[in-house]
Amino acid sequence: MLRPLRGQPRLMKLFGQRAPTEIAARIVLMHLSARTPAARPTFTRVQQALPSPRRTAAFIGLLRALGLLTVEHDPQDRRRRYLIPGPQILDGLRGWLQVHLACLALLSPAAVRHVRALQDDPGFFRELVRHCAPWLERANRPITRQPLLAWLEEHDGGLHLALALLLVRHTADAAGWLPVSAAALARELCLSRSHACNLLNAMEARGLLHHDAARRRMRLEPAFVDAARTWMTAQLAWFGVAATRAEMARAAGRDQTIATDPLPIS
Repeated sequence: MLRPLRGQPRLMKLFGQRAPTEIAARIVLMHLSARTPAARPTFTRVQQALPSPRRTAAFIGLLRALGLLTVEHDPQDRRRRYLIPGPQILDGLRGWLQVHLACLALLSPAAVRHVRALQDDPGFFRELVRHCAPWLERANRPITRQPLLAWLEEHDGGLHLALALLLVRHTADAAGWLPVSAAALARELCLSRSHACNLLNAMEARGLLHHDAARRRMRLEPAFVDAARTWMTAQLAWFGVAATRAEMARAAGRDQTIATDPLPIS
């Protein structure tokens, strides 16, 4: 899930934060699912859909300044300005969804056609995003059922750090020590070293990892690995259900009812 952001430090830093990620997701959803001009994303509509208008305004301004959003004036009313997500956001989202479906295809061969559809069919991408609408409600996300991990979402780069640790787990030595330092993780994830260390210390306090006596090496605790496995299994299944419903909508050639929660998770 980090792959679409690698080599793009601005996006890695920006989308390591929950607020701008949710704001960008809301704009993309409105943009791709709009059937009429009135449903397209505007500054006001996005603000009304989110709890903090001031923060939303600040992040929309930042996204525009970075060239990730552009503005299009309504030809009938130039006071109305539509927010248009740029290629970096749309391609990044497609890549993020692609990673999930590709992982699911390793477990379920039937999902291979969803991977191909996402690559080749812009209409499927649009329907998949539309059927991911419930994801915008935090209570519907599988990670909220994992209290050992859910708190990381509230800290800049928290989930990215957890994923980076899991990625290097397979290269650990026989005792489980990871071949990575806090400084290296900070550089990769575009975090300050002090912030990365604070997150790692907080993870240790919660029993997710363990440092050696010199605090130069770390290893993951079984509780962390188990929680991450449960989270990712549920998340892959969630997107698999959304992809199946998108496929059905695409085949029917008409709008399908969007379930409040594509996959109930307990």
